Amino acid sequence: MINEILLNQFYIYFVLIIIGFLASKFKIINSDNSSLLSDFILHITFPLLIFTTLTNLTFDIAIFKNIVFVFLFTYICIFILFIVSYVSSIICNLQELTRKVHIMHTLFGNIVFIGFPFLNSLFPDGHGILYAAVFQLASDSVLWTIGIIYIRNDGQKDKMDSFRHLFNINTISFFASFICIVIGFKIPAAIEKPFSMLGGTTLVLSLVFVGHLLSSVEFKSTVKKKSLYILSFNKLLFVPFIILTLIYYLKINFTFLEKAAIAAIILQCGMPAMATIAILAKKYNSDYKTASENIFVTTILSILTLPFLWFLINIFFK
Repeated sequence: MINEILLNQFYIYFVLIIIGFLASKFKIINSDNSSLLSDFILHITFPLLIFTTLTNLTFDIAIFKNIVFVFLFTYICIFILFIVSYVSSIICNLQELTRKVHIMHTLFGNIVFIGFPFLNSLFPDGHGILYAAVFQLASDSVLWTIGIIYIRNDGQKDKMDSFRHLFNINTISFFASFICIVIGFKIPAAIEKPFSMLGGTTLVLSLVFVGHLLSSVEFKSTVKKKSLYILSFNKLLFVPFIILTLIYYLKINFTFLEKAAIAAIILQCGMPAMATIAILAKKYNSDYKTASENIFVTTILSILTLPFLWFLINIFFK
């Protein structure tokens, strides 16, 4: 039953990505209007999805414990991803700019555009989005501080720019939702409905946008690069399996851990390469071509690896 649901879900994902891909090829989505689409998703539909979903939850101490665990364990995930990516960049003998992108793309996955809708579909009760947002909060705290310093070639850091990215509309939406959960505030259904409907468009718009991103990659040159497959293996399977094993043994002592929190950590850790890294690579004169190739290969392979990770989660965590 679970496999059938997941198969249907990924069929939907695949079709939406193809639609975005074809829309780009036929110039319906282009470099000019694609930024409007991404801004609309990031600044309108995502925060509404977070707020309207989370405010329907009922707070208890178990949820708070899970939030703290997910937040802290995200840093452990990032540390493991860094060690593995650093070693693999040496093995692949990558040049400096390519190595930076390789490491950054191993550390940071597409936890928003693919992770949020995926976890929301697996846990429609709202817990998936809750822990996905917590993971993103911890991940962003590294990306917009240490990550920016690392990918820049001049070694400088714009503190105000980092601050602005850390305290964005999505984090504000999360904290506002969390306050509502704690005090037990519920939005009247009649008022909430249009906002909930708009937030519900996130999945469709996100995957269409991912399809647009994939359309700009040259397939022939991409498939020949060994480093892309090593990155994909590390990011999509190897490290998530390490994390799964760690949590499996930790759960003996952390008995409060719920399946949604465990799934959020493992699946968010195994998301394909983050689209934002390609933007940052271009902005800071790094290897943005390789960044685009990383996104292409890992996104295509994730159609197979994410269902496999979910299959393992269901075996280890009944």
